[in-house]
Amino acid sequence: MKKVVFITGIYTAIIFAFCLLISVFFIPCPESLIAGTEKPFVFYYGLYIFLVCLPGILLSGFTVSCAVLWQKKTGNSRSRFSPAMFSRFKLVLFFSLALILFLSFNEEIFKPSVKRKIDFIKEAPSDFADAISIAGHFLEQNQPILALQYAKKAVELSPENSDAKRVLKLTEDSVALLIDSEMHGKKNVPSAEKVQKPLHVKDKGHTILELLEKSDSAAQKKQWFDAHYWASLAVEACDGKNTNLDAAVEKSNYAWKMLSLPVEFDNSAERNYYKIKKAGYVAFSRGDFLKAYYTFLGLKNNYAQASDDPDVKKFLALSEEDLENQYFFFDETKYIEELSDSHKVYFSLDYPDGSKNVFYISNAMDIKKEGSLIRYMENFNVVHYDENGKFVCSFFVPFAKAVAQPVSEFGEENLALLGIEKKWEYVPFVILQSVDRNTEGLVSRPVYSYEPTGLSELDAQNLGIENPQKKEHSAKRIPLNIKKASSMVLPMQFSDFNLINAAACGAKEMPLPVLFKLLPRASGYGFSQEVFAQNLVQRGTFPFIMLIMFVFCACIGWNYRIENPDEIFKFKWTLLIPVLGFMMVVAFNIALYFFNMLSYVLVGLLGTNAVFAAAAFYVLIFFAASVLFLSRKA
Repeated sequence: MKKVVFITGIYTAIIFAFCLLISVFFIPCPESLIAGTEKPFVFYYGLYIFLVCLPGILLSGFTVSCAVLWQKKTGNSRSRFSPAMFSRFKLVLFFSLALILFLSFNEEIFKPSVKRKIDFIKEAPSDFADAISIAGHFLEQNQPILALQYAKKAVELSPENSDAKRVLKLTEDSVALLIDSEMHGKKNVPSAEKVQKPLHVKDKGHTILELLEKSDSAAQKKQWFDAHYWASLAVEACDGKNTNLDAAVEKSNYAWKMLSLPVEFDNSAERNYYKIKKAGYVAFSRGDFLKAYYTFLGLKNNYAQASDDPDVKKFLALSEEDLENQYFFFDETKYIEELSDSHKVYFSLDYPDGSKNVFYISNAMDIKKEGSLIRYMENFNVVHYDENGKFVCSFFVPFAKAVAQPVSEFGEENLALLGIEKKWEYVPFVILQSVDRNTEGLVSRPVYSYEPTGLSELDAQNLGIENPQKKEHSAKRIPLNIKKASSMVLPMQFSDFNLINAAACGAKEMPLPVLFKLLPRASGYGFSQEVFAQNLVQRGTFPFIMLIMFVFCACIGWNYRIENPDEIFKFKWTLLIPVLGFMMVVAFNIALYFFNMLSYVLVGLLGTNAVFAAAAFYVLIFFAASVLFLSRKA
């Protein structure tokens, strides 16, 4: 056993060195690689060649090891199916299973990981150019917070690049200037307070009588903002039917009347403070939570008395909570480059009216916030096609936020309209607009296009691209699920994001359990179910195929064993290692090709059940190979 391990290990190490030499001298580096990534590219490419050839390498190493191992003590196998051959067969199975376990890790983990490293290095120049371009675009749009994120990405991709450093310095200066102008007269930039959510849920949890009592209590204390707030909640809770509606409306109107009365102040500063606070509350009561948020935030940052004003604290928190149903803050996505766990995600969703949305997301990051899962997405692109498969429109937003929305909150009509199934627990509610946490006026919204190329007519002409399907669509013709809005609901289970992430990497790189889980839903997300089924058959039966090949190699090792018991392994034999390795790699790939062709046939005949039929077929072949080995004799 030790001799088998030693010979196979030395053999594999020699082939690995040979693969690295091939990568160094025969594989040209792409000219566009970022400076400093040439050596990692050469190493990873050589490693990838080695990992691709590893099954053939181990098969040939195993064959050589068997030929050397069975050099002596073969006289006890002069008849077929001898007890000694059964003992050798146990050794073959034990060693084969150990190698198959290692090869399975190679196929499922090592090789895909190295491939991703190579792809990342090759795509880094394009990603770098995009980051520089987008950073410049956001600087021109006076959105330095967003520009800074892309500038940092450019520097991470190419730390020594002068353009990246220049853009980063420019964006950092723009952000600093923005903060300085915003905080003029302040010594420190205020940190955002964590909002305890959900405040509205807690407030609306009271009964109508309790809300009216709270309004009366606030009115007795002449706290008219609170009095009107509680009375308004009571009016909303009455839903136009409750017998307490008249009383709630009366209390609401009276509190508003008291807020509108002239108030005497000791100085103009107090008068201005009250005027701003009232304007903020008016915006809040009318549902303009973005205006209300920045108004109360301005009071908090610029007036000392705001720190002791319960109205400012309360309505700032309530405004922020309501604001987060329509917007999210730029700084929520600042770690998306470091924490993103999926890249270049694409899928499609069908709607009940026959239309379709196709999605593309360059990066995505999942985090847990207050017990719920949230997904942040970079470069969120949506293309909409009508029921006839014709382009309607598309939109792009640099960042989007998806939260898990309970299906129970949708009515029957909306469920049918959006194509949401009742049995689902949560669906993604995607927020498309983002704002700066401290500066009013910095808003990122979707950019819509009605050109099939996604380009303006002028840009399309400059590039020589025609838009044969160019067609202007009025707002009435744009379906509900794509109409210009601040958010959208996706008709899918929120948990399926993990499956789609894996699918975007390709069926070959998906973890097997995820592949098996996604298979019945693949067509619903725009993927080919046949491709996934065929890949499942290939990868699911890979251990059976390798076991069959190892048993056949053991037969070859026995037939071509060194029969002279006094023969010593000679160094010149090592010259045959590359030749034998190449022959075995070719033989392995030919055999694998025929096995794959068989899987295509089985998938075509049996669909998703092909994996079970293939496993049964390979068990029969393994039994035949085992009989072939046990029938060997000296």
